[in-house]
Amino acid sequence: MSRARIRSFASTSFRSEERKRVAFNPVSRAAFPKTAQALPTPLHSRLPAVGQKSSPTRLLPIQHGEILHSAFPRKTFIALLVLGTAAWYFLDISFGRDWRDDYRPLGPTDRPLWFVESKEEMDHIIEAHMPDRLNAEALGQILDVHWNDFEKFITSFAMRDDEAKDDNIPVTHGALSRGNPLCEDRFVIGTSPGVGAEPWNYWGVFDGHAGDSTAQQLQVELVPRVSYHLSNLLASSSGQAIARSLMDAFTRLDTEWMATAKRAVQWYPALSPIAIHAIAPVLSGSCALLACFDPKASKLHVAVTGDSRAVLGRWDPTEGKYVAQTLSVDQTGFNEAEVDRITAEHPDEEGIIDPRTGRLLGMAVTRAFGDHRWKWDDDTILQTQYKYFASPPRPKNKTPPYMTAEPVVTETDVQREGEKPDFMIMATDGLWDNISSEHAIELINAWLDARKKGNGSVRDAPSHIPPAPFATLPSRLDEGVEFQYDPEKPQDNKFPEWKATPEYFAIEDDNAAVCLIKNGLGGRRRGLFHGVFSLPNNVARNAMDDTTVLVVFFGGLDKFGADGKKSKTAVTGATGEHQRRWWKPWSYF
Repeated sequence: MSRARIRSFASTSFRSEERKRVAFNPVSRAAFPKTAQALPTPLHSRLPAVGQKSSPTRLLPIQHGEILHSAFPRKTFIALLVLGTAAWYFLDISFGRDWRDDYRPLGPTDRPLWFVESKEEMDHIIEAHMPDRLNAEALGQILDVHWNDFEKFITSFAMRDDEAKDDNIPVTHGALSRGNPLCEDRFVIGTSPGVGAEPWNYWGVFDGHAGDSTAQQLQVELVPRVSYHLSNLLASSSGQAIARSLMDAFTRLDTEWMATAKRAVQWYPALSPIAIHAIAPVLSGSCALLACFDPKASKLHVAVTGDSRAVLGRWDPTEGKYVAQTLSVDQTGFNEAEVDRITAEHPDEEGIIDPRTGRLLGMAVTRAFGDHRWKWDDDTILQTQYKYFASPPRPKNKTPPYMTAEPVVTETDVQREGEKPDFMIMATDGLWDNISSEHAIELINAWLDARKKGNGSVRDAPSHIPPAPFATLPSRLDEGVEFQYDPEKPQDNKFPEWKATPEYFAIEDDNAAVCLIKNGLGGRRRGLFHGVFSLPNNVARNAMDDTTVLVVFFGGLDKFGADGKKSKTAVTGATGEHQRRWWKPWSYF
């Protein structure tokens, strides 16, 4: 059919005084008169039957009065245009970035931009939004949220039994609470080859000091180095061979760091970025506590360098409760074995360990990674100081090194079966400063009991009593907090001190590691708890250290009440959709 004929039909239809109603044919996407006696033949009826010889294709004629319409209605377009214009004008929608988007806030309270349009608006801000710092009711509402949702204000994770099974690792809960303005703690968990190249489980906590570079580097390097050493051992290797391999992995890593850094200091110019990258892990220092678990043999190997601590909870049927079993011993000047070792290595240097504070030339621990000022001679330390703005040499630095990264290793058989399987607590000294190993085990014992009674949730336990609003609590020093100030006896003055003991336990967090941190910082003594966390960054470190806690349940937690909570699963990124584990922070990126 010619184009002239189509135009003729269309013009005839539009010129008609009495236009016919039309209907839409979804098959041909054309309009045809409803008054037509015969509808167009459906497409499927024009197809040949099975086995029938198809005839040559021919074009069907267009029906008289047929009009071709646009698929997008004109009224819809106009409506969207009007709505878009109104939104642009009234909602102040902007496309693209402006200078405000380029600013990165320093924190949740950082508010450098003040654009107030009128005096009335500013008056309202002054009257309604300026804080009254002694208003207990207003502050109490904020503190109540902090208490009830404490795990949201710190770094934490908690595996379910099914998640742990998928990742071939015992159920683990973890939490990290910052005390320093720059958090110096790190942790690591995972599965990697062990002895005989079989899959082993690893948990590590790293307590940095004088900066976070050493702990950060340990988080990256220590497990791969240890896994490499262990995987080269035969499956039949003895416990002593495994211990020696762990010791070699620790010491070789630290030796490599120190040697590379010293070469960089001596051969590169001042402020060389290459040299700075090489010396960063040794300008600060870090303790390291690493637990390596052989799931086939149910043997646990714990290596400690420094004063982070691991303790095992084991059920004692005689006492009817979990009791503490030591997995590591703190390496400080209060450890007689450490004092004897250092004295034998430096026989002619008296007073390098302070018996009152237990410090080694000012350092709280006797073993650590990094810490160049306890391992290098004064000349190299001075070069580092003037080339890279580092710290000066320590006094009495006569015969370095005074510190080593070599760990002390223990081996323990783990009980995973039965109704009361073992569990392990690993933590930096921020926890152990305020709670003993025995009381920490007792706390988790109570936590497991509450979880079982609450059918998988501690807060659903019948014994759980929701806390009273903070504004209703009396303003006084909490029980069990020792504090003294006497201007006439300044030598007797002391900062507030406390210990976490059973009478102050607060069992109301479904994450066992979070529960330990909360109780280490006050427990039911909410005035103490909120006071510590309300301290400004520049003084908070005087009250609490960075604290990292890992709690490993070797037999799982379903025996103590099934966890019905659902974890966050999928996220879509630049590489597509992948599985996201909410206890794996790195899987969010």
